[in-house]
Amino acid sequence: MNYSSGIALFVLLIPSSIAMAQNGGIADAPSSGILPATEQDQGAAIDSLESLIESTSEEHGMFAPELIEPLLQLGQAYVRYGDTEQALEALNRAQHITHRNDGVYSPAQGTILQRKTQLALRLEDPLEANKQQKFLFFINTHNFEKLEALPAYLEMAKWYMETGQYHRSRKKLEEAITLIEASAGESDLRLLEPLQLIAKSRRLQGVCCSEKYLSRILDIIENNQDIPADTAASAYAELADAYTISGKFEEAAGFYSLASQHSNTDQHQEPQMIAMSKQLDSRRNDNIKIYRPSNNLLNRYRYQPMDRRALEERLGLSEQPPQQFVLPLTENTYDIKIRDTLESAENTEPSEKVVGDPFQFMFKHIKAVIPRSLYDEVKLASIFISLKFTVTKTGTIRDIELEDSNAPIKLNRLMKQVMKKTRFRPALVDGQPVAKHNVTLTQLFAPILIEEN
Repeated sequence: MNYSSGIALFVLLIPSSIAMAQNGGIADAPSSGILPATEQDQGAAIDSLESLIESTSEEHGMFAPELIEPLLQLGQAYVRYGDTEQALEALNRAQHITHRNDGVYSPAQGTILQRKTQLALRLEDPLEANKQQKFLFFINTHNFEKLEALPAYLEMAKWYMETGQYHRSRKKLEEAITLIEASAGESDLRLLEPLQLIAKSRRLQGVCCSEKYLSRILDIIENNQDIPADTAASAYAELADAYTISGKFEEAAGFYSLASQHSNTDQHQEPQMIAMSKQLDSRRNDNIKIYRPSNNLLNRYRYQPMDRRALEERLGLSEQPPQQFVLPLTENTYDIKIRDTLESAENTEPSEKVVGDPFQFMFKHIKAVIPRSLYDEVKLASIFISLKFTVTKTGTIRDIELEDSNAPIKLNRLMKQVMKKTRFRPALVDGQPVAKHNVTLTQLFAPILIEEN
């Protein structure tokens, strides 16, 4: 088939496969054979790759391992070309060859599963992407034991966190902690990362008191006198951030000072955003009543009030302005939120589209504060709001000014409301929090691009 003429391009982000501790771990994406970017060259690359695959099949057989890399490159070319159906076919064939040669649970298919995940996201099928990540986790834990499997737990937890599945994320992190404790004891430095991620997950879900889950790091640091200085500094700073979010400013200042004492960086540090989430109007949500349709004895419909309303259900109602913002600050940012199974919300979608950077909102709620002409994602992508403000020494925000914006008035008002609820890591001078004036931030609403790594 000749693919020399072009259509719209797609780009694909391919995160690194999980780096396992031992040889024989999951292979990273192929680094050779960088594909051209123009439509004409992309079509020529497809033709060339298909010819290579055909000749390799004739020489080595239809299930030869030598076919896997050109099939991966072919899938990548098809995605860039805009033919996602053919891209998926190439990836499925590469996976089938891997299964034939190395078994269904072969860790060698890691790169394939990562690409299938991103392709599912491109096709707006987040549940399929979730399925691919679950299978990737399964094959990693199937092939590696004890601490060798630790990276798999952490990567799965991060995926869950990055897609809004906070309960599932914490469950995997708790399993990682159990794994470390069983293999290396209760003071192992590898416990720091899952503990910090649990606290971050709680903040992103809007659950209070994440500092309680970080207090254990003090014992771990005390029991590891040879801890690297930057590791200790990072842990103390995370604990300080948690206290800042909780409004316990004296405790936060003390841990910022400890972080500074262990830090090798400049002692004059600018304010930094903290990963968090916050309800915008908790009183409004407390007054919302939700009714569930049900049948009575005469088989007539009636609506009964729900006595127990999950926060997730209240915040996810349609036909209302944004009720919550999320500031994820994660390694990967996705434009979807997959609902946790542990959050019981009836008659709701299993996933929701989100929009915004760095602050994220449910897209269906943003529609309530923008004109219908901006419902189109391309048009919404042109909207920006630049703000100038002061970060106080306690991390609160004041003196918020609209510096530049092409957004509707309601959207400008929303961002000012968001900033009032936001907490920053304050500026630090010699480890002491200080106020910082004229801090700037620009909020965008462009769709999150899935770019090639």
